[in-house]
Amino acid sequence: MRPLLAACSLVVALALVACEEPAATEPVARGRQVYRKLDCGRCHVIDGSGGRLGPDLGRIGTVAESRRPGAAEEYIQESITTPGAYVVPGYNDVMPRGLARGLSESDLDALVRYLASHE
Repeated sequence: MRPLLAACSLVVALALVACEEPAATEPVARGRQVYRKLDCGRCHVIDGSGGRLGPDLGRIGTVAESRRPGAAEEYIQESITTPGAYVVPGYNDVMPRGLARGLSESDLDALVRYLASHE
């Protein structure tokens, strides 16, 4: 029975890897993929679902614009690359450091554009 269970587990694991969504070419769609890949929803709510450890990102485009008029995307990028630069009142400074290190420049830009699109 154990060999059968191990074989089934291997088949499921291989199927999950093989079914990975191809990289989107449109920046906002790619940013959504990056958001999911980084598991940002574990701590942040967006579109009504996600964790509550970090701030709700459902209107981050508007919020970022109010915090840094004319430079919303720069604010969002800084929040990703330097998480402690601004900590939202009521939340602890627990955002993981180094998230952007594993991202290409285009994936970081796509993630920023995806988040900025939430107004």
